[in-house]
Amino acid sequence: MGYPREIYQQASAVLSARRQQANEQTLMHRREIYALLPQIEKYDKELAQIGMKTIQAVAGSPDQVETIIERLKQQSLGLQKQRDDLLAAAGLLEVYRDDGHTCKICKDSGYVGSKKCECFLALLREAAFDFLGATRPQDCRFENFSLDYYSPNPLANGVIPYQRMSQIKKFCMEYAQNFSADTQKRIGHHVTASPSLLFLGNTGLGKTHLSLAIAGEVINKGYGVIYGSAQNLLARLEKEKFSYSNQEEEQSYLSLVLECDLLILDDLGTEFLSQFVTSMIYNIINTRLLEGRPTIISTNLSFPDISKRYTDRLASRLFGGYTQFEFIGRDVRIQSKIMG
Repeated sequence: MGYPREIYQQASAVLSARRQQANEQTLMHRREIYALLPQIEKYDKELAQIGMKTIQAVAGSPDQVETIIERLKQQSLGLQKQRDDLLAAAGLLEVYRDDGHTCKICKDSGYVGSKKCECFLALLREAAFDFLGATRPQDCRFENFSLDYYSPNPLANGVIPYQRMSQIKKFCMEYAQNFSADTQKRIGHHVTASPSLLFLGNTGLGKTHLSLAIAGEVINKGYGVIYGSAQNLLARLEKEKFSYSNQEEEQSYLSLVLECDLLILDDLGTEFLSQFVTSMIYNIINTRLLEGRPTIISTNLSFPDISKRYTDRLASRLFGGYTQFEFIGRDVRIQSKIMG
């Protein structure tokens, strides 16, 4: 899964702080125990010397390594037993053994072998939620997406806003619940990832709210989500593209945009248009479609608008490769103030 660098930095900073706190706690406990039981400090120094002798034996006497190591091992076990017996008699054995780490599995390193520890994954999810909150401060969940703002009366074309939006909300909830980024073949059949979605409709109809509600559920499932308005995301990519001093970061962020489990591109059509932007939008849409990576795009533009603003080729990929939903009704933000 892919997260922006900021998220990894935030989660890693928490782990680093935990390790530092654990080291400080261990040193404080050792000093207190040494003051009460000076013999414990003597045992620890002797054990440290045995460790050094073991290293020296491996380097200096290769023909006698096994014999020397076995002798040193027995000495070490004997000293450890004497030390632990003394600590136990004083009721301090558990305090001595407590290394202060928050996660006893990975010792706050974040990894078990080459795999991320569950504590690190949890921190990444928390940081991802913080990142979403900083990007969009609204509390956008399925639970607070109200259908009361959508009219139960049919429009001129016979479509009832309340029914349409109820169906869209239901689909989005099921989409989030069953989300998958897996495109690998399994035992004779092909498991496809969740489809890409295109949310169409005027401003204030709930496109962003449902996009972020999906993002929250998907993050909770452990997937990497990148969310950004088209204006901000593309401006960042363009800035980094032409920032020669930061080429490595530009490539890293573009890779995350192309390879993250779920990309949410909000408000397509609000970005400043340039040849680079048009090319980058097509690259993002086309690459993720070809690789089967789910993307959610929301826009106020129609098919003719997108063809005119960008290219027919881009519009074709977008409308041909995405499951489309047209949001209808009146601006929810205005309705909420009227009803409030």
